[in-house]
Amino acid sequence: MKDINNIKTEIAEMSKTALACFELTHRAFMEHNTDFIAEALTEETKLNDFEKDITTDLVAWGRGCIKKEERLMATLYADVVGDLELIGDYCKDILERVQTKIEEKLLFSEDAVKEYNNLYDITDNALKEIAAALDKDDLNSIRGVLKDQEHIDTLVDEYRKNHNQRMLNGICMPLACNMFLNMLDFTAAIYYHAKKIARNLAKIK
Repeated sequence: MKDINNIKTEIAEMSKTALACFELTHRAFMEHNTDFIAEALTEETKLNDFEKDITTDLVAWGRGCIKKEERLMATLYADVVGDLELIGDYCKDILERVQTKIEEKLLFSEDAVKEYNNLYDITDNALKEIAAALDKDDLNSIRGVLKDQEHIDTLVDEYRKNHNQRMLNGICMPLACNMFLNMLDFTAAIYYHAKKIARNLAKIK
């Protein structure tokens, strides 16, 4: 049976994989390059494998714990692992849209790209903080994500309205509009899971 330190090292590697998957997804979008889609999907498969193996190890470790704090730790880390795997699922959803965008030669307006990149940067920074905190096993450093008061719902609503207006003005095609709105929602979902991970890590003593 693996000890908790070995398991935490694997969780840190899993967080780096989630970050790599997300960043490759963005590169595929920005560069219209299907090679990055393939790389991102490889990372997403790794996340699935991590989730199965680490969860099994956490359950085995948790069952052998006597202290209440340790059993809680096992539960919280299992929740973190689940969220990291779900981030991969949302990346896969984005990749499907990027694949369609490339195949159909759909273009986003300059304003749409700027808005999406802003949402991406906010989410990417949150994932970077989580990966760094787990890598250093310094969960106090995760508090930067928790202090971040970005109102993603408000931001996404604003971007959705802007893009719908651009569609009505004939600046973008309806299909491209749908791709953009999907990508906003999936990226926001990744951000929410990043915040949830940060909240769980903050509970670990």
